[in-house]
Amino acid sequence: MQFKQIFLVIILLPLWGNGVVAQQKWTLTQCISYAIENNINLREYEILEQLSLEQVKQSKRNMLPGVGASTSAGLNFGRSIDPNTNRYVDTEFFNNSYGLNSSIAIFDGFRLQNQIKYQKFRKQISEYNRINATDDLAFVVMVAFFDVVYYRGMLNIADEQVEASKLNLKTTEKKVEVGLKAKTDLLDMRANLEREELNKIQIDNALRTATLKLKQLMNYISRDKMDLIDESPLVYSEEIKEPQQLFDQFTSWSPYYQSIEANLKATEKGLSLSRSMLYPSLRASGSVATGFYDTNTDESGETIKFKDQFKNNRNQYLGASMSIPIFNRWAGRSEVKRAKLEIERAKTNLEDEKQKMFFALVNDLSDLEALNKEYNQYIKRTEVDELAFRAAERKFEQGLIDINDYYIAKNRLANTQSQVLRSRTQWEIKMKTLDFYKGQRFWEKAPSNFPKGGR
Repeated sequence: MQFKQIFLVIILLPLWGNGVVAQQKWTLTQCISYAIENNINLREYEILEQLSLEQVKQSKRNMLPGVGASTSAGLNFGRSIDPNTNRYVDTEFFNNSYGLNSSIAIFDGFRLQNQIKYQKFRKQISEYNRINATDDLAFVVMVAFFDVVYYRGMLNIADEQVEASKLNLKTTEKKVEVGLKAKTDLLDMRANLEREELNKIQIDNALRTATLKLKQLMNYISRDKMDLIDESPLVYSEEIKEPQQLFDQFTSWSPYYQSIEANLKATEKGLSLSRSMLYPSLRASGSVATGFYDTNTDESGETIKFKDQFKNNRNQYLGASMSIPIFNRWAGRSEVKRAKLEIERAKTNLEDEKQKMFFALVNDLSDLEALNKEYNQYIKRTEVDELAFRAAERKFEQGLIDINDYYIAKNRLANTQSQVLRSRTQWEIKMKTLDFYKGQRFWEKAPSNFPKGGR
């Protein structure tokens, strides 16, 4: 190999490598898994869950005794009270004190215990919200994925239409030259070709927009081309459970439904917290204190040493206190009433969401059945339209039909092909929705590795 050829290989090899990276293929499960790992908005739900976990831990710590320490030091001038003798003195003196105190709630109407349970339910809600946000993101990415698949298929159909028109245009040009076709047919074919070229450009723009939206949802910051692989099975008829049976199965694990139930339970604990305000509370407390004073002297008038004073001046205290709510302008009972109303509100919200979820499920099942029938019918219609177009094409070449009949058959075939593509992609979305109702998160089966260039 000559030197110039070796040099070109060395220069172009990285470019070939980049070209390979740019053509990496993405499956639906890989797109969803990548989005879950890299989506910024999910981080907020993770932080909220961590905050709620910390609140649970703190509610448990509130059961422990409170302990505090204090110290002070001061230099007194002029006439002041001697803290050692509690008498007025006119001399300057220094004093230093130390203290340690502690208190614990013995009974507070079970407020601390209910607070722990309340925070646990709030923790469950934040956890369910995070999982639900992940599920929502998966479905949004799935719809965006199939949008790209749909427009890619539409672009293929448009490209086939353009190529067929170009081929027929060349044939017609030759026939016009020998007088077998009229020039008006040639002009009509050129005008139709321009319309099909414009349609192809519009579909290509829609494909670029759909691809950009998918990359944005995935937080895939790369200019590499995304080559998507649709691994969905062929359309088949799915035996569907009774809606109520499927709904009961769905609500038994759905994070969205579980979060609403947890909110109701947290609201009920809120009522218990409000009632605790109506009960007496009992607290025990104790303290140890000591100090050093310049005015504390011995018989010879010398200030007693610090370590002796620290020991001799020590005092202890033990006590208990009770607080009984007698009249607080009905604030406690008003809080209880509001808590009861919040429970009714939470129950109403739960029933409302159950109703919405049930009819959404029924609607999805109905759409799935309808799409299955539509797809099968469009497949049959495609076969017929394909034969009709081929027949019209032959008749047009032989001059048996005019150009309008030819384009009617051609456009009807393209429209049927687009309907097949539409019904198939929508069926795939509904099928995966049905799998989700059954408790199957299909994207969790994705491999851990991602195509290169996306990290």
